[in-house]
Amino acid sequence: MNEALRENHEALREENEALHEENEELREANQELRHENKQLKAKLRWHEGPHTPPSKEQSSSGESSSSDDEDDDGGARTDGGTPGRKPGHDPAFRNAPDPDREVEVTCGCCPECGEDLDESEGVSPRLVEEIPDPQPPEATQYNRHYYECDACGAETVASHPDCPDEGQFGVNVIAQATLSKYEHRLPHRKTADRFEQLHGLEFSGASAWRATERAARAGRCEYEHIRTQIQHADVVHVDETGHKLDGEQTWIWTFRTDQHTLYAVRESRGSDVPEEVLGEDFDGTIVCDGWTAYPAFSRNLQRCWAHILREAEDVAEDHDQAEPIYRTLKQMYVGLQSWLETDPSERQRTRMHESARKGLEELVNRSVSDGPVATLLGKIERGLDHWLPFVGEPAVSPTNNAAENALREPVILRKLIGTLRNERGMFVHETALTLLATWSQQGRNPYEELQRVVRNNEMISPDQAVPEVASG
Repeated sequence: MNEALRENHEALREENEALHEENEELREANQELRHENKQLKAKLRWHEGPHTPPSKEQSSSGESSSSDDEDDDGGARTDGGTPGRKPGHDPAFRNAPDPDREVEVTCGCCPECGEDLDESEGVSPRLVEEIPDPQPPEATQYNRHYYECDACGAETVASHPDCPDEGQFGVNVIAQATLSKYEHRLPHRKTADRFEQLHGLEFSGASAWRATERAARAGRCEYEHIRTQIQHADVVHVDETGHKLDGEQTWIWTFRTDQHTLYAVRESRGSDVPEEVLGEDFDGTIVCDGWTAYPAFSRNLQRCWAHILREAEDVAEDHDQAEPIYRTLKQMYVGLQSWLETDPSERQRTRMHESARKGLEELVNRSVSDGPVATLLGKIERGLDHWLPFVGEPAVSPTNNAAENALREPVILRKLIGTLRNERGMFVHETALTLLATWSQQGRNPYEELQRVVRNNEMISPDQAVPEVASG
């Protein structure tokens, strides 16, 4: 009996030693994985910091947005979602147009045996949409008569809406060249190739550039009109991103409302730019991120919750003290969003604003050690007056996604063109982007609108075309 117990004890001891060795190996492997994970997180934070817009963040799992975890969070997403139709949504089909003509397609004999066929048994219709062949260019000579007034001696040259004041290319060429650059993202050389291949029009890259400049000069009055509309808006989303002008650092700013989008390229990233674009007397609400230029310009701010949630999540990944802060912020944001969907009264909004403000004050009064967690709480505290305007004002959005979305197209073009060559290029860039973005918002056809502004023949002179770049 004792021998059996001794053998059993020996076997258990050997098994325990084996398990201990296996545990040590797993511990070492776990430490290596932790180290590797930390390095990967550092690289990820370098490439995609907390201020990375949601459109650039991709779901690592590839799962549908209707997963259980996301439902538990109230549907608040921090990634870009998944492409395609979401589960439960009806598919969208393209509306079939009415046919412009009908062609009877018949068959005289059987393709299998060659026997003559009798009358048709029925019709199998197929609707095909086609575009006409590209047309060759038309050369029109406009004999513009000029006159001298007998009364005052003023000389007048007659004008025609299809004859631009300068250059040899017409309205359609100018409009298509501009769309090729700023809608289809073609280099000027490729635009010239397209005109020659499709229409047989002798066109150069320099001609394409001059055409876009003429379109911008013709549309500058409308650009200023858009600026005026934004200056009188109640809510404006503002954001900025870097760009190069002749290799030097500049910034492209966007100012977006529900009906208008304006771009401005400036050397400054300071508060002087919003002051210049919006005017000193602007009294609307600015939706923005935490950049210091905005509070230096206005006290009526709505800070972006998407930014602070991403930053809190980023800090919480490395610091346990930040995890309850991130959780509290997210629960507050999701709860407020759900509550606002009930269409509360103005009095209810005021009470909720006060309650949420107290919640944020309690959050920032937490005792934490110095470091990233304290920095995070400091950012929340400095923005206490700017986190909750959306609770009391129905027209205000809690995030700055509208402005970030507006910067997507300039960022793509920046990757393609690298740098603007000079201030004339800056002028064309901001004007064309503004007009096309605004027309798209308003559901207007950009080609028809470009034709309209060029036909107005209100081109400003080249000297007037180049604005002074605000420096700072």
